[in-house]
Amino acid sequence: MTMTVTIGFLSLPTELICHILCFLTPRDLCRCAVTCKTIQNAAQNSIHVQYKLELYAQGFTETRTLNSIGVDRRMSSLKRLVTLWQSVFHASTVFEDAVSPVNQYYLKRHMKCGIWWSWDRDNIFIRDCNTNIKLSHPFPRHEQLSQDRLLRSARSVVLDPIQDLLVVLPSPGICIVTDAEQNCHIFSVEFRSASSLLPHPDSVNASLKCQHSFEESGPYPINLTQDPAICGDRIVVLYHTSDIVGSNVFIQVIDWRKGHAKSYPLRRDVAGFHLVDEQKFVVIDTQGVITLYTLQEHGSPQRRVMYRLHESVRAPLYLFHATPSFHGATACPDLEPGYVPSLESQIIVLETLTNTWPVILVIDMAIFSGNAFYSETPVEIPWWEWGPQHTCCFRHHSSHQISVFGSKIAYALPRYALPRDLTPKVGKTLEGLRAETCFYVHILDFNKRAIARAENIYDPDSPTRFICKLSDYIHGPVISNRPYIATVCRTRFLPNYFSGLFLEHDRLTLTWRWLNEAKS
Repeated sequence: MTMTVTIGFLSLPTELICHILCFLTPRDLCRCAVTCKTIQNAAQNSIHVQYKLELYAQGFTETRTLNSIGVDRRMSSLKRLVTLWQSVFHASTVFEDAVSPVNQYYLKRHMKCGIWWSWDRDNIFIRDCNTNIKLSHPFPRHEQLSQDRLLRSARSVVLDPIQDLLVVLPSPGICIVTDAEQNCHIFSVEFRSASSLLPHPDSVNASLKCQHSFEESGPYPINLTQDPAICGDRIVVLYHTSDIVGSNVFIQVIDWRKGHAKSYPLRRDVAGFHLVDEQKFVVIDTQGVITLYTLQEHGSPQRRVMYRLHESVRAPLYLFHATPSFHGATACPDLEPGYVPSLESQIIVLETLTNTWPVILVIDMAIFSGNAFYSETPVEIPWWEWGPQHTCCFRHHSSHQISVFGSKIAYALPRYALPRDLTPKVGKTLEGLRAETCFYVHILDFNKRAIARAENIYDPDSPTRFICKLSDYIHGPVISNRPYIATVCRTRFLPNYFSGLFLEHDRLTLTWRWLNEAKS
């Protein structure tokens, strides 16, 4: 005789219940935990469940560098990251260095994973600002862009330290087309190892010729609109074939490992571009419409959804500020962080380049991560359906430096650059902060889950952190009321010749032009 014994889920051992709960998504796990006391207690007492919920709340995803670390150490490391920017803090200098560029006018600065680099068309400077690790692939400190190492008269030099990749584009010239509808060479792209400056070993071609098909014969000036965007194996170069900015705009979609490149047309009135990931990019036009495109395996990019901006933030040109990409195979595992921001938790900052009413618009990247974007018919969404819930607008000035990482903005406000009444107030004035001869760096966090948690324990008498809304201050046009957490670094910085700001997980790096100095 066979007997069947039914065992209910709540009768299982607590360890097995927790193991099953870990297979749920964080959202479903939270819903399940409130169904009964047994599941709630099991979830609260399981460090594995709590770690998964904390990871979700902070908007992070793990990388493979944590595979060999136990959950206790992971939780400790995660909590340390979480508490870094949650109160008024002082910065302590852990790295300071100076470089001597030949041509300061063309000097551009960038930073990723603690690797700071700049170039001035003839020279490239790289500094490792990591003081707690010794890299297995050290980078050169200074190299001249000579003919035998790199292309001279480079228009753009972009470094991806994790992939040990250096992408170099020369200054394109005028393309003389004699045979219409034939592919013409318009510019080349070089793929080098950043640590050796030799051809990258993972690329089929050390130099790739990018081609374009013209409809008519004649001379065409080729102009690169911005630096190439790198995301994993994909590089996207935005360019136009006219002297009129924003017209005849195209993209070259490049697979740098396989050595493939293909040109695609975009809209004629492009005012800004950003590569979201290897499959998506966004374009904003002069009419104030943000369009999300998906890149197909074969064929032209497809328009999926269009977000219309509020008319008060329309501008002839825009600049995107976003988190650097962490996609791609890792050639320098020493640099790979344990946690990277998930796309749903990230923000992107849209800076209007105009003299009339400059603003920055903070946008939740979650609007670019839904499944609805794979519908066959493009959808246009009016401002009132998405803007008030997913954006935050600040009055801005070009002297105010911005850096974005995950859900946070580092915002440097050198008050000397503007009259007092034009200085934006990103948070309440803190006692003891003097701003007559210095400036401070504000950290603004737009993580909705962190804000909801902070609102539950918020002490209005605390001088260290503030939950702010645009209606509380005169930021600029009040077109949304998105809350954010505002903190400030109490360290005073000199505004003279201040030129750059870079935010990362646990680091702020500032640069000054007069000393050509990087301080982290």
